[in-house]
Amino acid sequence: MTTAAIMQPTYLPYLGYFQLMAASDVFVFLDDVQFARRSWQSRNRILTAQGELMLTIPVRKHDRDTPISAIEIDDSQGWREKHLAALRHAYGKRPAFAEGWAFVFEQLAQHRDGRLADLTCDMARAAAAKIGLTPRLVRASELGAEGARSEHLLAVCRAVGATHYVSPTGSVDYMEEDGVFAAAGFPARFQAFRPVSYPQGPGEFVPFMGFVDALMNVGWAGMAALVSPKP
Repeated sequence: MTTAAIMQPTYLPYLGYFQLMAASDVFVFLDDVQFARRSWQSRNRILTAQGELMLTIPVRKHDRDTPISAIEIDDSQGWREKHLAALRHAYGKRPAFAEGWAFVFEQLAQHRDGRLADLTCDMARAAAAKIGLTPRLVRASELGAEGARSEHLLAVCRAVGATHYVSPTGSVDYMEEDGVFAAAGFPARFQAFRPVSYPQGPGEFVPFMGFVDALMNVGWAGMAALVSPKP
């Protein structure tokens, strides 16, 4: 049995992203679909003393139907320095700040004047390796899979040699509406994100932050413990 999971590349993805990786043999970055502004594709949240703060990567102008893989980062706005400053302000006194800071600084420095998906996919790859996740990581833009919505997901699964599909619960409605996997007799299951609290600082625990929140608080070893093992 070979299980595939498919998710759009995300900036600083939340822990559920890595839980899905842990549940798969092949994890596909869905970077061949249309880019959407104001989506997790280019932004995510961190937790500051004043509450949640959204960090967004600015991108260059593009056609409406441009796929995520072709979106270019706009480095004219000095966003890297702003994001690093925000992280230092939010987490500078947290136990694993040095560990997290070194990782984010290195990742942002490696992708100047490049494409958004190169940065987000590479950052997710590097983070997965740090916490010991070992699925085969593939970008959909390299597969040439056709179709739309569920048909495209099924084509991606077949292109990577998967026999089963695991999906986040957010896809339940449209996948059941499409009925593509059921009609093809292709086994699919849905996995809900199971947030686990960790020492986050004063105040009530706030889930669903970008993974750097966990990283800056508990380090790589602690973050690995928060990601559910493969069932």
